[in-house]
Amino acid sequence: MPRDNTSAAERQRFIMNWLTDRPSIAVGDIAERFGVSDVTARHDLDTLESSGRVRRVRGGAVSRGRAIALSYPEERARINADAKEAIGRAAAGFVSDGDVVIADIGTTSFSFVQQLTDKRDITIITGDLAIANYVSYNLPSADVLLLGGILRKGHLYTAGSLTLDSMSKLYADKAFVGADGFHPDRGFTVKHDFSVSIKQRYLANARQRFMLLDASKLGTTSFFQFASLSDFDVLVMNGDPQGEMGRAISEAHDGPELVLAQA
Repeated sequence: MPRDNTSAAERQRFIMNWLTDRPSIAVGDIAERFGVSDVTARHDLDTLESSGRVRRVRGGAVSRGRAIALSYPEERARINADAKEAIGRAAAGFVSDGDVVIADIGTTSFSFVQQLTDKRDITIITGDLAIANYVSYNLPSADVLLLGGILRKGHLYTAGSLTLDSMSKLYADKAFVGADGFHPDRGFTVKHDFSVSIKQRYLANARQRFMLLDASKLGTTSFFQFASLSDFDVLVMNGDPQGEMGRAISEAHDGPELVLAQA
């Protein structure tokens, strides 16, 4: 039975025990269990956050003590980390509550997903295990649809015909895709041929298409082209120092909107 004569310490012990077995707790879970107001429940969560034991998210909290089992190698995550965070933050501004979103593999997409904490009732389609795991533990208002396929050895994503087949049956409001390089004459390119078909399927099965591109990849070319500027509605970058991308878009017949993220 709910009761209202419990101490803050008792409620906070309950919260930490709850988070031992579950990825998140909602304000409503606390209020219902103890018969207290949402204000009191939020105050308990704020106190635990101040002590470093939980991290507040919209509508509740997640435990800081539950380490993310899957993550990118530290050296990869550190490369242009500020740029990726800025790109992710700007891209997250295009996501609305209730959206079905495709998140491509890679650290830029991971940074993008990390900025979705205030979005409610979204679904994230991805073949990236690190992204799926992060969402499971840190975005209580989001669902994950993890694409099947062969796990690429030494990496944290699925690939192959099974991945493509599962994506062929799915549709999304918005796709957020990355690239290994961009050259005005060669478009967007990737290092591996198996990335071409899945990225093209992401774009074909989404209502709006976004490219997330680190400016350091401008002017570079990888082995396989998978898209051109006209395949995207919005291009999010952390800068265009020489104006190269701006010129390429102005010369394209139907180029995307260019958004320059602020660090």
